[in-house]
Amino acid sequence: MEAMRKDKERFVAFSFAAADLLLELDAEGMVCFASGAAKGLTGIETPKLKGQIFTDLIGEFDRDVIKQILTSMKEGDRIPPVSAKMDLTGISCVIGACKLPRNHDHIFLALNVSVMPAVRTVVEYRDQETGLLDRNDFFKIAEEKVGTSAETGQRAELTLLRLTDLTGMQSRINEEDMTAFMQNVGMLLRRYSLGGDSAGRLDADKYGIVHSPTVNGDVIREKVGALAKKADPKGNGSIQANTIDLSQGQLSAAHATQALMYVINRFVESDGQDFNISSLTEGMETRLETAMTRMIALKSVFQNYKFRLVYQPIVNVTDKEIHHYEVLSRFRDGESPYETVTFAEETGIIHDLDLGVAKKVKDKLIEIQKRGDILPMLSFNISGHSLESDSFMDNLLAMFQDNDEVREHINLEITETARVKDLERADQVLQTFRKAGVKISLDDMGSGSASFQYIRALTVDYIKIDGLYMKEVLTNKKDAAILKAMSRLCQELNIGTVAEMVETKEQLHVLNVLGINYGQGWYFGKPQPDIETKRKNRGISLNIKRKGFQTTWS
Repeated sequence: MEAMRKDKERFVAFSFAAADLLLELDAEGMVCFASGAAKGLTGIETPKLKGQIFTDLIGEFDRDVIKQILTSMKEGDRIPPVSAKMDLTGISCVIGACKLPRNHDHIFLALNVSVMPAVRTVVEYRDQETGLLDRNDFFKIAEEKVGTSAETGQRAELTLLRLTDLTGMQSRINEEDMTAFMQNVGMLLRRYSLGGDSAGRLDADKYGIVHSPTVNGDVIREKVGALAKKADPKGNGSIQANTIDLSQGQLSAAHATQALMYVINRFVESDGQDFNISSLTEGMETRLETAMTRMIALKSVFQNYKFRLVYQPIVNVTDKEIHHYEVLSRFRDGESPYETVTFAEETGIIHDLDLGVAKKVKDKLIEIQKRGDILPMLSFNISGHSLESDSFMDNLLAMFQDNDEVREHINLEITETARVKDLERADQVLQTFRKAGVKISLDDMGSGSASFQYIRALTVDYIKIDGLYMKEVLTNKKDAAILKAMSRLCQELNIGTVAEMVETKEQLHVLNVLGINYGQGWYFGKPQPDIETKRKNRGISLNIKRKGFQTTWS
């Protein structure tokens, strides 16, 4: 008896070492036993928990997913940890569950507020229709699983799905049924995902789910297909799906996550009509190795500055004088700059290119400075990916910290603005640079409402109007009116406006009519390998360090 008592105490101790609250549910899902931090987790004292329906204790967003998971459990089942937020307290916890054989359909739960490797922290950005993670947060999930696989040996798989006739379904069924279908897809994918929150909507018709190897990707595809058939019996679309093992084989964890980013981005950006999802995962390890090889080669190019710069003038449309130059990268003969930069962005190595360009720009300005010539203003691209990295921005600011004159002749041109999630933080970073004398531009602004959102959220010196809009503006009165309104707004805010892809006199005339300040394009000059500079007038040069110059914003 003493041995049995000690065994019982030992098992209880083990349980509380791994959980903050232990619950037993009867066949109806009601709590019939509770022990642990009940009030702290659920907001209800332990004695009053008995008789409560467990899923009623879960927050509304997670309730249906937890309900589906528990009701689908069979005798002997043990589910991986699932994350959920409690209703009364708002506390996020991890729920583990098992259903022992010959226990009258009772389910045993362990709730824990501690962080577990299989469970992601609460995220902010979700798709409103499905409740799934957005593309960026989903990639972070996949990245975590690759790292966990490397560290713990815990395997995970990624299934990518495409609903081929989603647009057609929207036209055939009513709004209420469509809303229910999207919610059901979200709940289904979350139900089968690791931690109950490792599924994402990557694009309108493309989804991803990280799951245990015990979950068959074909089963997920069939169940999504069944939901689609039930919602839209007349539909003839299909569900394409393929599964990738997230164990990285011979790749390092860092290289595997970068290659995985590339693969997911290629899936998202592919044309559905010409893209066969199975081709994405055939020879996955070979594909990752190929991507890794190219990444390593490009990182070497970027970090060793084995690329050249060219300079395209940006001209004041009133007096036709050069205002500043945009610095563009050129790689080995025949290699597309656009494709190279896109690959760098998709694989997360764009930071290396951005820093490499910044270093070469600094060297160019110092070279001109040492000649005693007037420094030109040089504008170079900083990706939205790089802007979101504190370490990158710290390194960039430190690079220019020792030379005030050089720093005051650079203009950071922020590209891929749509990828910047935290605009408030981004503005804090940009203002640190502006206080140090650096100019800031926003690239590829158009006539859409998002452009006004960025202008409102980010205090900058210039905006650049996408060249595609400049082509349309000659024939599209609506775009012309909106761009004119944007120009007036920028004038009120003391923001300079730059139009890209100016190639004709007619376009130049439109710039003047719209009130655009500067133009860039072949009409003013093609990118050139060097810059013509003028001598400074001899005199005393003051290069005084700015006081109160802070290099961090965190």
